[in-house]
Amino acid sequence: MELSLLWSCRSWGHMNLSVPGLFSPSAVRQNAVHLTRKLKLGRTDRLDRLARRAGKLWSTVAKWHWRFVDRQGYWLSKGQAQKMYCKGFDGLHSQSAQAVADSFYDSLQSWREKRESGNYEGLRPPYKQKRHFKVQWKSSAIRLRDDGVLRLSSGRGNDPVLINWPSDRQPKRVEIGWDGDQYELRCQQKVEEDGEPKGSKTAGIDIGEIHLAAVRSGDESWTVNGRELRSLRRQQNRTKARLDSKIDQRKYGSRRWKRLTRAKDRQLQKVRNQIEDLLHKTATRLVNTLHERRVGSVVVGDLTGIRESIGYGSKANQRLHQWAYSKSGPTASSPE
Repeated sequence: MELSLLWSCRSWGHMNLSVPGLFSPSAVRQNAVHLTRKLKLGRTDRLDRLARRAGKLWSTVAKWHWRFVDRQGYWLSKGQAQKMYCKGFDGLHSQSAQAVADSFYDSLQSWREKRESGNYEGLRPPYKQKRHFKVQWKSSAIRLRDDGVLRLSSGRGNDPVLINWPSDRQPKRVEIGWDGDQYELRCQQKVEEDGEPKGSKTAGIDIGEIHLAAVRSGDESWTVNGRELRSLRRQQNRTKARLDSKIDQRKYGSRRWKRLTRAKDRQLQKVRNQIEDLLHKTATRLVNTLHERRVGSVVVGDLTGIRESIGYGSKANQRLHQWAYSKSGPTASSPE
């Protein structure tokens, strides 16, 4: 199950939890009936070509958006960019092409909101061109065949992507992206609700950096210890600092520089996987505990913007900026 209000694990399951101040009940119910599944795909020439086509489209959208800004002082809208650059783009399904533009303009909108609020120091808008980018499919481009093969359309005149799918349910949305070592299939499926919550109790959760969660329900209270997560974070920071120091001593682009860079990516990805696994298991245990104690509603504090107002020194700031209270999922660079 994913505890999306605390960490990006799996969903709240089927508890129909309402969280005042963060999400509307309808949004929580919608999250409660969708499950994200992942499947490792390795690396193939076909997936490389798809990722490069998506990267080329991203680069085209980014390049011409900023040229319009620089030369004409005009900001293209998402609809205009999709009509000009995504329509008829070869090698991608029409909705996959539109999804690339959606990602660019979502990033741009996030940056503009931070700029308007004055909390964008050190942040830059999405302007870099990309060699590879994730590929997304919506329901109209997805079909589960009778032989258990998932068919993902790549547009008219192009061979579809065929993947052996270990489920009898057709996903609603599909994404193929790079996880640091290989391509990964991420599918969102709709699942049936198991039933109503066992009880009507309300629990309050205070999210913390030392204790991941302090929970209070009626006369009961308990904490979720975050010591193991802090240990993994320290390991992650030490590894990054040690390898960054070695990389800085090498000539950029040299063979030794490339070997150290690959070693850094590999070691950090291993720690990221351990952190993600720990968060998944912790979230699952907490949800199961709430369910067993007949909790039907959960109230979580709103921590929006807390990272932007901290100033407790470099070490404390680093811990707080790595705080997993609203983790959206792991990120990784594209393949070289």
